Amino acid sequence: MNLKLFIVTFLLFSASAISALAQGNSIYQDTRFDPIQRSLYFVGKERPHTATRAYDMDEVRSFVDVDSLIYRGVRKRVNTRWKYFNTFFNDDFLAWRSKDSAVYVAINPMCDFEVGKDKYEKGDKKTWINSRGLYLYGNLGRNFWFYTDFTENQAQFANYYHQLSDSLGVVPGIGRIKKDASITSGYDFSTASGYIAFRVGKYVDFLIGKTKTFYGDGYRSLLLSDYSLDMPTFRMNLNILKARYTMMVTQFRASGNTRVNNGNKAKYSFTHFLDWNMGKRFTFGIFENVTQASWRADGTYRGIDLEYLNPFVIFRPGEYNAGSPDKMIVGFNCKFICTNHLTLYGQFLLNEFRLKELFSDRGWYGNKYAFQLGLKSYDIFRIPGLDFQFEYNHIRPYVYSQYEALGCYTHHKQSVGHPLGGNLQEGIVIVNYRHGRLAARVQANIIAYGDDFPADSISYGHNPELGSWTCKSQYGVHMLQGLRTDVKYFDAHASYIINPRNMMAITGGIRVRKRSSDQTDEDSKNIYLALRWNIKSKYYDY
Repeated sequence: MNLKLFIVTFLLFSASAISALAQGNSIYQDTRFDPIQRSLYFVGKERPHTATRAYDMDEVRSFVDVDSLIYRGVRKRVNTRWKYFNTFFNDDFLAWRSKDSAVYVAINPMCDFEVGKDKYEKGDKKTWINSRGLYLYGNLGRNFWFYTDFTENQAQFANYYHQLSDSLGVVPGIGRIKKDASITSGYDFSTASGYIAFRVGKYVDFLIGKTKTFYGDGYRSLLLSDYSLDMPTFRMNLNILKARYTMMVTQFRASGNTRVNNGNKAKYSFTHFLDWNMGKRFTFGIFENVTQASWRADGTYRGIDLEYLNPFVIFRPGEYNAGSPDKMIVGFNCKFICTNHLTLYGQFLLNEFRLKELFSDRGWYGNKYAFQLGLKSYDIFRIPGLDFQFEYNHIRPYVYSQYEALGCYTHHKQSVGHPLGGNLQEGIVIVNYRHGRLAARVQANIIAYGDDFPADSISYGHNPELGSWTCKSQYGVHMLQGLRTDVKYFDAHASYIINPRNMMAITGGIRVRKRSSDQTDEDSKNIYLALRWNIKSKYYDY
C-alpha cells in the first residue's frame, strides 16, 4: 500500500471519532528563549513527559500556567490609547478568537536580520543573514490544531559554516541551497514546515506534517535530534496512565537528492518510543528505530516494508525476517529528578553488539554503542533565572553507519542522531540567565573525533554516510582512530526580549571556534548583532 494513501485513509477514518481537546506543539523551539522547559522538571507522581520535543502543550497546560511562564518577571507595556502598541510588545502580531474561544488563529512575522564580521585563518569577511517570512498557528474547535511557517533567506555565514554547508548541499538544519555558491558569496535558500494534529478520544492523538522531533532531555540527542532539516512525519501517541507510547514514520533524503526511477532517493524511518514516569522522580524510556532505503544497491525500487507500519510489533524480529537489510537502532533514555532544581539525565544507544567481543578487548568494529550523561540545575546559587547544564557524549565508531551506505541514519548527508556523527567524545557546558526581558547565555563545547583522511577511501567511523564495510578492519577499532581532530567552540550572547509571546528580541554576541588536526588548522571569531522574530533554533556548534 502506498504510504500517502495509507495515512490519508487513516486520517479520514479517524476524523469522525474526534471528541477531546486538540493537541498542539510548543512554538518555543529556540532553547535560548524557551520559557517553558525549566518549569517541567519537578518532583511529583503526576509529571509531564519531557523526553519528546516540541512539547505537547495540552499536557503542559495541565501542569503549569503557560502565560505566567511566558511573562515571568516581565512588566507588560500598556498604552490605553493605542491598542497596537500593546499588541506589538505583548501579544501575537495578528490574532482572532471566537466569542466562545473555541477557534483561535494567530499570524506572526518571522525574521532574522543579522550583521557581523568573521575573522578566520586566511583573513576576514562580513557576515549577514536576511530572513523574512511568517508563521500561522491556532485551533479550529476544541479538537483540531494546526501550524505552518515559511521563510525566504539569503545569508553569508562564517567561513567554517560555509564550508560545512558546501559539503552537505544544505544549510544545516535549515534548508537546501538553491544555487551553487562559493565561500565568498552568499547563499539563497527557503524553508517551509507545518502540521495538523488532533486527538481521538481521551488517550490517542495524531500528528501529520513536515516538522522536527527531538528525543531526550539533553542538549544533544543520540537517538533523534532536531539538527537536520524538517522531514515529512506521521506520528501517533498513546497516553495510558503514566506512560506515553509513540509510533512515528518519517522520510529521510539520501545523499545529493540524486534521482532514481523519476523520484528523489528516499529512506523511511520507523520509530517506537515508550516513555514511562515511574514514581515521583524517575523516568525511563525505550527507543527503537529501523531505517529502510526505498531502493536497492542495484538501483531498483524497493518500496516500503509494510511490516514496519505495525505500531505494536518489535522491530528486530521483523527486520531479521526481512533478511536483515535495514539499519536497526535500540536505545534508552532516562532522567532522575533529584530536587526541583536538579535533574540528572542520560541516554544509551545500541546498534550492534556481541558480549563476548566486548570483553575480548579485540576492538570488534560491530560493537556500535553510544552513551550520554548530563545534569541540569536551575536557580543555581539561589539566583532566580540562573541555570546550569553539563553534558558528556561518547559515541563509538560506525554507530550511525550501515553496512551499505544506502540505509545509514542520515538526512541530507547529516546524522539525525548526534550531528557530528560517530567516533567522538564531547563535553558541553551551558549557563543561561534571564531576568525580565534580559537574557544571556554562555556555551562551551570541547569535542574530539577521529576523522577520515582526505586522500583515503577507508572509513574510520566518523562519517555515517560511508558504509561500515569500508572500515579499516573488523578488529583493532578504537575511539578517536583515524585523523585525530579537536574542536573548541564558545558562544556568548546577550538579548533584550521585545515581545516574550512571539520571541522578538535583539541579540548581540560572539562565536569562537577552533578546529585543529595534523592536516587542519581553522580559526573563527564571529561577532554579530541581530534582530530576530520567531526564528527557530539555529545551531552553529559543529
